[in-house]
Amino acid sequence: MKKVIIISYFFPPCNFVGGERTFAWAKYLRRFGVYPIIITRQWNEGQKDITGSVVKKEIHEKMDGYEVYRLPYKNILRDFFAKLNDFKIFKLFQKILTFKELVFSNLFIRSLPYSNFYFFAKKLIAEDSEIKMIIASGRPFQSFSIGHKLKKDYPHLLWVPDYRDEWTTHQNKSVDGLLSRFIGVLEAKSELKWCENADFFLSVSDYWVTSISNYIGKEGFTIKNGYWELNPVPVNNMKENKLVITYAGSLYPQQDLSVFINAAISLLKKNKSIYVNFVGINMIEIEEDKIKEQVKGFEKYFTFTPRISKASLREVYETTDLLLLTGFQFVKGWYPVKLFDYFSTGIPLLLCPSDKDVMEDFIEELNCGFVVNDSKNCEIKLLQLLDCKINSKHLIPLRNDIYANKYSRLYQSELLGNLINQKLEIIDNYD
Repeated sequence: MKKVIIISYFFPPCNFVGGERTFAWAKYLRRFGVYPIIITRQWNEGQKDITGSVVKKEIHEKMDGYEVYRLPYKNILRDFFAKLNDFKIFKLFQKILTFKELVFSNLFIRSLPYSNFYFFAKKLIAEDSEIKMIIASGRPFQSFSIGHKLKKDYPHLLWVPDYRDEWTTHQNKSVDGLLSRFIGVLEAKSELKWCENADFFLSVSDYWVTSISNYIGKEGFTIKNGYWELNPVPVNNMKENKLVITYAGSLYPQQDLSVFINAAISLLKKNKSIYVNFVGINMIEIEEDKIKEQVKGFEKYFTFTPRISKASLREVYETTDLLLLTGFQFVKGWYPVKLFDYFSTGIPLLLCPSDKDVMEDFIEELNCGFVVNDSKNCEIKLLQLLDCKINSKHLIPLRNDIYANKYSRLYQSELLGNLINQKLEIIDNYD
């Protein structure tokens, strides 16, 4: 078994999708001859924010085919300001502290609130000569500084940054004020510096790999996120003459739900039975407020639920006929994790408006939903689906599940395992 250290700030039991990518690697890589050693921070069961108090001690868990080191996390001043971010002055303090961290993390590893990851990884590497590779999964991208420094300490190691998101090359960055622009300049320089000694990198789509590669000048490979397993949800409202649509997860400024909202309200004005659940969009409160403003006068047909556990979300899905997606404006190559999570439920998807890119391609390839781009066509499609339900017809023909395996987390982990073996064999043969 080839031993690989994976630095992952987010990792279960925290309730962040960022941790699922590396958890899949931990769970599956052993099948392909790779033994992952995960270094993460302490998290409480189901923790939904990064500022909660945690047990301040090291925990070592040895699992079947991998092990996890959960290191103490000490709350910092920025965490305190994060809890008060309703006030502009505290948001400014957060930016100032982020600026400070960016500056000093280029000079002193101890300036990172999770610098203990570096010192602990260094100890493991010194004690175990079988460790051949270090992968750091970002965000936070400052964890790349740990991989960069470990590579300098141990040149024989392969150092691999993993981009769950784009960083400097992000296609739709919002720049607000002089300080944000200055932070952007610092981040661009940090990305180049911390990746200058990388052996290769990973990202989640071909488009992003090309974009990042052009910027940092390194070879990149696509390892998608994917779904865990096909686990269809039994829908319990099939006999009701109403169409229930659910949107689950964060909603960002670059996502335009007004196309769908306008179509739904138009149907409601015609006394059509449309009900919409929004789950977890309160993570960015201003976006939730925008939706609530758009649905004024029809509030009883729209429910807003804070972020909930996976088990509770599955209960919501049991009364859902249609799962709503929306494109990310001006961003190419973006596979949101919810795309795969939605697919695994067996519930039809509605992409409105389309990204005209990988999300649309996914839905069309697997015949798992519908794509509309304007309110008129959305209204027509919703009415058709409502009529199908009232008349006890299937909302969607048979899905092409036979082609879906390449989007599973297991298959994507196999791709990564094969890549790791290939790269390490080259090094072993060279030695």
